[in-house]
Amino acid sequence: MSQGQGGPQWVPGGDARPNWDQLAADADRQRARKRWTVIGTSVGAAVVIGVVVALAIVGQGDDDGGGTAGPSATLPESTDESDDAEPTFAETTLPPVPSAREFISDPEKDVAPFQAGDFFGEDPLEAEDRSYALVDSDGSEDCASLASGAVASALADAGCTGLLRATYAGGGVAVTVGVAQLPSEEAAAGLHGTEGLTGQLQALQGGDAGSLCDSGGCRTTRNQVGRYVYLTIAGNTDGSPDSGDGTAAQQAARDGNDHAFAQIIKRGEAQASASASAIVEERRRAQE
Repeated sequence: MSQGQGGPQWVPGGDARPNWDQLAADADRQRARKRWTVIGTSVGAAVVIGVVVALAIVGQGDDDGGGTAGPSATLPESTDESDDAEPTFAETTLPPVPSAREFISDPEKDVAPFQAGDFFGEDPLEAEDRSYALVDSDGSEDCASLASGAVASALADAGCTGLLRATYAGGGVAVTVGVAQLPSEEAAAGLHGTEGLTGQLQALQGGDAGSLCDSGGCRTTRNQVGRYVYLTIAGNTDGSPDSGDGTAAQQAARDGNDHAFAQIIKRGEAQASASASAIVEERRRAQE
């Protein structure tokens, strides 16, 4: 065996038995050298990796103007080189939905057909536990012809363009609901606010309503929203006059008043929804 490789040292002609103590010491020294070599190599590699990562982070911080590196420092730069580029979400922003009140107040927007069949439909008038079946409906552009007294004259003077009526009956009473369309919200508010108007909406008679209000003693209401004035007249279907407070006829007049208001708002909502849908569709086509 060649010398200098850490193996046992043989002396020719000497004792052939190995020196076990010497061999053990040599082996310990060899293992120690290998262990420190591995540790030194690992530490050196770790230091190199740490330096590379640190330099990369510092380089990113310098690219962002020297600020502290944060989550935004790792984001890719925009490929849009134009400073005047518009945000991409601007084209998809939907316009606000128009309000129902906006449509029922503005004659230039309130352009849906104004007809009794469409406006009142065929559904019964429902209010809490009370139900009134639809008896009949009609309408006229001659508003004064469907009213009486000063109410008829006021409708004509205000420029009323149409008056629709519907009669509902149930529980021994009936109510005729009338909705008058005026040329503007101001005209409607002026008519409604006129004090001391005599006269009333003419009851639409027939069917289960019989000769409604022929004998007098009927209950009436008058109100306004947007460019509409709505009126009711209610009474007993047996023709007897109604008086006192809390009667069925009085309640029917109030229920008819609420129903007229709800139908006017429904008209505005339908037109507002159609307008919003048209705007969205127009924008969609423009983007194609």
